[in-house]
Amino acid sequence: MQAVETRKLVAHEKLLIDVIKRQAGTLKKAILEGTMNSVEAGATRIHINFLAERSKDTNNPSPAFLSIKDDGIGIQTKTELINHFETFGQPHESTENVIWKQFRMGRGQMFAFGKNTWRTSTYKMIVDVNEMELDYLFEDGCEFVDGCNIDIELYKNPLDNWVISSVKSLKEEVKEQVRFVKTPVEFNNEVVSVDPATLNWDCEDEFAYYKFTDTSSLKIYNLGVYVMSKSLKEVGVGGIIVSKQMLKVNFARNDIQDICPIFQAINKVVSKNKIKRANKSYRALSQDERFNLLCEFRDARQHYQRLESKRIFKTAQGKWISWSMIVKDGRPWCFAPEGSRIADRAMQMGVALCFDENMPDELGYTGVSNKFFSWLWSDFIKKDTYTGHKEKEIDNLENNFLMFDGQEEISDGYNFSKLKDMFNEDYRYIPYSELKNSEKAFIDSMNHLRCWEDRDIKIGVSNVANAWTDGSSFIAFERSFISGLDLTRTSSLLRLFTVGCHELAHDRDTAGTHNHGPEFYEKYYEITRKNYYVNPLYFISKFAKSMKTKKIENKRAKEIEKEKALKEKLGLVV
Repeated sequence: MQAVETRKLVAHEKLLIDVIKRQAGTLKKAILEGTMNSVEAGATRIHINFLAERSKDTNNPSPAFLSIKDDGIGIQTKTELINHFETFGQPHESTENVIWKQFRMGRGQMFAFGKNTWRTSTYKMIVDVNEMELDYLFEDGCEFVDGCNIDIELYKNPLDNWVISSVKSLKEEVKEQVRFVKTPVEFNNEVVSVDPATLNWDCEDEFAYYKFTDTSSLKIYNLGVYVMSKSLKEVGVGGIIVSKQMLKVNFARNDIQDICPIFQAINKVVSKNKIKRANKSYRALSQDERFNLLCEFRDARQHYQRLESKRIFKTAQGKWISWSMIVKDGRPWCFAPEGSRIADRAMQMGVALCFDENMPDELGYTGVSNKFFSWLWSDFIKKDTYTGHKEKEIDNLENNFLMFDGQEEISDGYNFSKLKDMFNEDYRYIPYSELKNSEKAFIDSMNHLRCWEDRDIKIGVSNVANAWTDGSSFIAFERSFISGLDLTRTSSLLRLFTVGCHELAHDRDTAGTHNHGPEFYEKYYEITRKNYYVNPLYFISKFAKSMKTKKIENKRAKEIEKEKALKEKLGLVV
């Protein structure tokens, strides 16, 4: 006969040691835990002191000390001490002042960093997990202490270990952690917290204070204590949120649980302000903000009428267009590598609309390329019964798909043409001896300017680029591009020289691709703002004058040749 019994799952002592030693990854988080305990103890002021210097002798580390002192209620009885200090994970009582307490494990973060000496009431507790593991020394009958004093001899000096760069940097890190705690918090005698109720906010409600800015992240504080930052790409808006009610956080207190009703309410306010900021006509959206709105589009989190006019679709040229612009464009479309010369030329000539090929992957699309927009609109179509006209727009786009190079996956039964077949991507340089006289004059005049950073000016042939460079030794201008310019007109001269500055700003080969990162734009700005004797734009008039002189010289040379030929014909040459 089989025996059935009910047994209880238990935790090994090593689990508690691991909880203590691995709960906090940084000293600032341990300091934060001590600060939160002090606030919940009803302290009117909290004093944090950190004493450490970097050792001058690398073989003999310097000692480091941390103390956290408050005037709260402390621990009044031995029963409290056993339940609230000695026992980890003790459930909370209804009479407790609970602000952040959820797990009753946090003090272990302070134990992990050094030998702790706690003084409260007439009690003294010494915890040294490196030496005694879970054992601790308890002493009663000591001199009475109002509140709680925690002294920690750190196991390692964070300055010597380069965990922090300076005491000042640690102060700034702690300040960030406790920035909006109502109770004044001092770090080495400097107040580093502020009551959020005394500050100006964009808005507030029963859930939180809100400040929305153009920063790259949204910082979230749980009742004034820092929890986490969400990137602009994740939430679409930067700024600060300080909750007025306790948020449900994970065990490490560095993330908020999705089921938290307070944070769900806060997210609704964030979403409304994201759209409000995106609608400001005088403000350009960042790339991360555009991507976040595109995710809103994909997930149908906003009504499509709020999103279809937003420039959230990235082209292979690195520009941004809206759904309305895509529909009105009417050209065949494809996905192409960002910076592709073929895509750039095709868009300039009005042949095709080329989207950045990374867009489907970034949005999590794994289907065939020609069905991308059908997938993107699918949640809207399911939710809204008034999208019949949009389905027609999507069908038209699907039928207007164009492959870039034939490597795309497409629906069975379709046979789309390829954009690459329309262009020859070769780059050919024309030897100086084979140039026309006017082209030689162009080369001579440009090279004589000495403003191209030792890059030789060449003339070549390409049907995908007006100019290109290897990033160091030459800049080549396309023959038909030059011949199409009227170099007697200022507008043509400006176009020629800005194209030259554009190529000069590239420090790598641009044949085949034409990517423009932040470094490129910085270099282009630097080039066009240089002093006159090295700035290509200041040489426009000199170039024009040189070309005019060479044109006259070429004309005079032709007249001389013509006159000489006539004399030879008439037998007048001796």
